[in-house]
Amino acid sequence: MLTAMSAEKFDYREYAPWHPMTDPVDKKTLGKLLEELGECTSATARCLIQGIDEAEPITGKINRQWLQEEIADVYANLALTVERFNLDIDKKRIDSKMTRLKNWHTLA
Repeated sequence: MLTAMSAEKFDYREYAPWHPMTDPVDKKTLGKLLEELGECTSATARCLIQGIDEAEPITGKINRQWLQEEIADVYANLALTVERFNLDIDKKRIDSKMTRLKNWHTLA
């Protein structure tokens, strides 16, 4: 319960379960990663809908090229995010996931 204490002296973080990021570079890093993931999602959907070697109707850009560019952007932003937050990416998990997915792909 709030008392006569001024709001500026009250530390809401003590009572709130969520603490939004405030560091501008942290926010830019995650925001840009999210943006690039979205663009990669769009490029992937376009390839699925139209075909990977078809062209975007207005720009004429080949879907394969767009997908390659967006995947490269995601790779770059993943690397920056890992670096920025000093994340420990488990190589065994990556290898295991790739093996499981490759096995799943053969079930088609």
